[in-house]
Amino acid sequence: MNEKINEEIASAARLLEMDINEVRAKYESICEDNSLTEDDWRLGLSLFRQWFSGAKAYAQAPQREASSNSLIKEAHGFFVSLDAARDMAAMQNERIKNEYMMDSDTSYSMGKVAVATSTQAGYEVSRMYNGEEQVKEVTTLPDNNFEVDMGTWIIPLDSIAKYGERKNPNHGKPLPAQQFRMSGVFIGSVDGDEGLYFFSYKGEACKDFNPKTFTMVDMEVIRDQNNTNRIYGFKTGTLQSLVVSEHQKSADEYKDLITAYAGENLSSLVDLDRYHSNLGSKNYAEKFVITDGSVSSVNMTPNSYGTRRVTVTDLNADFDYDGGSWAGTTCWFPSSIEIEFGLGSNVIVVGRTSLGKNEDGSPGDVSLNVSGVLVVENRGVVTEPFDAGVEEDLDWF
Repeated sequence: MNEKINEEIASAARLLEMDINEVRAKYESICEDNSLTEDDWRLGLSLFRQWFSGAKAYAQAPQREASSNSLIKEAHGFFVSLDAARDMAAMQNERIKNEYMMDSDTSYSMGKVAVATSTQAGYEVSRMYNGEEQVKEVTTLPDNNFEVDMGTWIIPLDSIAKYGERKNPNHGKPLPAQQFRMSGVFIGSVDGDEGLYFFSYKGEACKDFNPKTFTMVDMEVIRDQNNTNRIYGFKTGTLQSLVVSEHQKSADEYKDLITAYAGENLSSLVDLDRYHSNLGSKNYAEKFVITDGSVSSVNMTPNSYGTRRVTVTDLNADFDYDGGSWAGTTCWFPSSIEIEFGLGSNVIVVGRTSLGKNEDGSPGDVSLNVSGVLVVENRGVVTEPFDAGVEEDLDWF
């Protein structure tokens, strides 16, 4: 055990107020559970630091009694899949602007935009609302506006009048200029009920919410009272309550749990084409796949989207040497997921399938946009991970 590891073990023992031999045993246990050799000490140290962070946060977390009447529930388990936070509002606003530039009359008549023109006193703003045109004078415009012509701006609006039978209170009001959202799939217990849950989190806090997949955590969430398999992060509460559990599970235990609770989403690599073609009947949240294989190539150079390319293959599948058929599935890893495995490693990958196109326009191979990974057996050289460099006023103006 080298000097740096000994120093960090000593520091961890001091800060956690634990016996140094107990902490050293924990480091050795982490290396043994992950089949790490002395040459893999950097990865071992990374996993040890992750354990230390969780143990320290758990020790410092305030203990409070849970109330059965509270909307906030205790959750214990792990994320199978977790997307990086994305600014969904910016994407929606850009789409509405492009629709307006292509067909301004239709966008306006459908209530997707308000149109503002400059006046001496400020701006005259008009919109279509429930089939009627409304006009008002304002002194300033919302932040979410686009200048489309000299002295003319558009403001994207929430054009959805109802969600089922429930009226949308934001109908006709400006969409936010920025709104980060993330989603994931969580397996564990929520308020004591074991199962698979679809997780959603929005707001600024979700940008810093990044627990590793297949890592046992404790956190506080809000459970949907109408759809009990859905849970939500709330404001900063879920972020601040997140703690990496001291007791983690083995790869075999994780595999047993995903088989028990997400069996319908399991597919072999060679059957991904068939799995992708059968996704049409599923809701978006359910359109994820869990597969496994051996890593045959890793390209750490990110593309324009910041993702890196990893090829995973099934060594048990037949290979057509004459035709050069299927040599593996391309898996796109976002910068939010660290690549802590080498060539030849056995991994379980989770994500959403995407069907490419060949140069002649015919359907190409299915690839996987990764949102979760479990390293079952780490082999080869471990690659270095890529390091990528207030309530709103809801009055319509």
